[in-house]
Amino acid sequence: MSEPSLNNTEQLRDWFRTCPTIQAANRFRVDYVGDNPTEYAIYSVPTPLKYHENILGEEVLDDKQTQNFIFASREPYGADIQQNLLNLGFYQAIINWILEQNATRNFPDWSDGRIQSIVPTLTGAPVQVGSNAAKYQIQLKITYRRN
Repeated sequence: MSEPSLNNTEQLRDWFRTCPTIQAANRFRVDYVGDNPTEYAIYSVPTPLKYHENILGEEVLDDKQTQNFIFASREPYGADIQQNLLNLGFYQAIINWILEQNATRNFPDWSDGRIQSIVPTLTGAPVQVGSNAAKYQIQLKITYRRN
């Protein structure tokens, strides 16, 4: 029996694992980040599909589509200014890496087509804070051409 092919979220997760800023020893989950620092996660975000009407009046899926994701992590957090600056610096480094990957067109495989770009659409920020840890995240938009 052949192995099932990886889905888009798995491919994106594997691609992020090649980022030198991400520590290989830390957990990297899908649609879930734990309570303990430091863990990473990729979240799928509902994204509308784009359609157009063909000459027969039928609704047809556009060749060019987008899909949104969130990259998140649980980081140490609190009153320590240096720690919080390190967290924001980590996200700036992730954004810079993503932009470098765009410049060299180094994208993950994509089961739905061929990726044209991966761009950050929101900068890194804490979205859930506790007394000792916070969830930080950025949002990404992937533009691809369907197979």
